[in-house]
Amino acid sequence: MARQFGNTWWGQAWVEALEKRADLDPNRLPRGRTYARQGNVNRVELEPGRITALVRGSRVLPYRATIGVRTFGDDEWERLLDALAARAGHAAALLDHELVPGVIDDARANGVELLPVSGDLVPRCSCPDHADPCKHAAAVCYVVADAVDADPFVLFTLRGRHPDALLGAVRSRRRGGAGPGASENPAAGTTEGGSGSGSGSGSGSDSGAGAGGRGWDAGRSGGDGPDGLATVVGALERRP
Repeated sequence: MARQFGNTWWGQAWVEALEKRADLDPNRLPRGRTYARQGNVNRVELEPGRITALVRGSRVLPYRATIGVRTFGDDEWERLLDALAARAGHAAALLDHELVPGVIDDARANGVELLPVSGDLVPRCSCPDHADPCKHAAAVCYVVADAVDADPFVLFTLRGRHPDALLGAVRSRRRGGAGPGASENPAAGTTEGGSGSGSGSGSGSDSGAGAGGRGWDAGRSGGDGPDGLATVVGALERRP
């Protein structure tokens, strides 16, 4: 049986958004799934506004694929935090590092799309294929579902907010505080262009590494990791 991506509802929601709403080339996604299933994706690094990985292809050296993720601006974070704190069940689940399905809908009702939509993902790769995305970048997008399965806070990290900062802001609102998320947490971890207008292409992502960067080896090591990536703060073994 072919390996499936997304074993939790939030992992499945990432895959569904990737395939149906992120406006990526549907002809390239199946080839990316095949690469991901073959274990060709390694050294995945997640940080605010950027996903980076090494992907084995037809040449000896792996390709470097990068997925820019649009980060939220302050106003979007305010609306998202309001949605998260408004319901006790949402807040309680977050404290257990879980998401309940209503979070996505409540965020959307507040005008915030937590999952990627058209224009939110900007794939880039060192391979000669100029497709958007190429099969290497598409494979990385699928492997991210493993990280989202393991920790749904990855969704918030990619959008520019460290999990501790997010939880602190939610607790503050539940206690009746109303200060903006950025002031509650000076280390919010947005990348350059994180006001919401940037593409999340990673132009300032090194500065975000200390504010939420995380990574794992999604397969066997495919070579030395590229310079300037976020510090690896956690490790996951690739699911069979």
